Amino acid sequence: MHSMCSYMAMFPPTIPHVFTRWLTSPGDVVYDPFCGRGTAPFEAGLLGRVGLGSDQNPLAVVLTGAKVDPPSTEEVSTRIGVLREQAELRPSGDTPDHIKDLFHPQTLAQLLWLREELDQTDRTDRFLLAVLVGSLHLNAGSDGVPRGLTVAMPNTFAMSPGYVSRYIAEHNLKAPNVDVVDFLESRAKAFPLPGPEFRRGWAWRQDAATLPRWPEGTPEAKLVFTSPPYLEVIRYGKFNWIRLWVLGADPKDLDRALFTSSSMPLYQDFMREVIASASTRLRSDGFMCLVIGDVRRKEKQLNLALEVERASVPSHLEVVGTSVDRLPTKHKVSRIWGSNRGRATKIDRVLILKGVDADTPPLGRLSWA
Repeated sequence: MHSMCSYMAMFPPTIPHVFTRWLTSPGDVVYDPFCGRGTAPFEAGLLGRVGLGSDQNPLAVVLTGAKVDPPSTEEVSTRIGVLREQAELRPSGDTPDHIKDLFHPQTLAQLLWLREELDQTDRTDRFLLAVLVGSLHLNAGSDGVPRGLTVAMPNTFAMSPGYVSRYIAEHNLKAPNVDVVDFLESRAKAFPLPGPEFRRGWAWRQDAATLPRWPEGTPEAKLVFTSPPYLEVIRYGKFNWIRLWVLGADPKDLDRALFTSSSMPLYQDFMREVIASASTRLRSDGFMCLVIGDVRRKEKQLNLALEVERASVPSHLEVVGTSVDRLPTKHKVSRIWGSNRGRATKIDRVLILKGVDADTPPLGRLSWA
């Protein structure tokens, strides 16, 4: 389930797993205001906590919602059967050329129907949508045949529309003719769904700098665990334009809505708003953990977590400390750019804050049994 869809700047599940076990108890609420592909909320549900996630990116909301509120295996099987009986082919006349270039005409015709048929507010349809966008563009198998629905592409991100169209023309690439419903059924079976012991949660779309729209009747969070943006490192709309097309979202509108700035004062102001907003839903004995990677500024490595600590922590929260996680380069998503991997570095830091009534428990010895 964690690997359902690749996502830029995702952290390994072990990081929220450790902090959730350390700082919360079963039944507590864990909230991520930059939920991405839902790693922290889903890990919380697996550990018997209630996982909540919000994000400005509609792709993140679909992925997180599919994980924290999954359907049953029977519901998925029944819905696939209905989709197979009702499958239609829709004309692609109004579809942009850069989309048409990616798909076999029959696959595209079926996909155009399916993207209208699946309801993002329905638990089962949302799961199928998440599976679909996560498998939409994949690399080729050993036989050279694309494993997804498009011509062979990187798993993690989509190259720009112009580049992709030129590359397809230059290399005479052919998209596979795939029955989308059969493909969806096969891919869905690859993700074992959680059992009845899993604690269900919620996901919703929202700007992290605004007050959280909390699910009615849900207690305040014992842990806010999140990874905010790292000073203009990633354009989520640009790198997910194909997936966003399936979801009916405009990538340029998304990138305009997301915070991106190379200005340290603006970033600190933004983080001050984010922390203040999230803390309104944090218990007085709760904790807030911010995974903030170092960035490069003018060939120097900048400890961004320290800059956030200096300027963005409100008076009602206390700094517990900072944990340093030196990730091997091979585990960083930015490795795909080789020597030109941008401003991201291989050092992540977890800034740990706590409420006025919180007592930091001893970490103790971890068992990975």
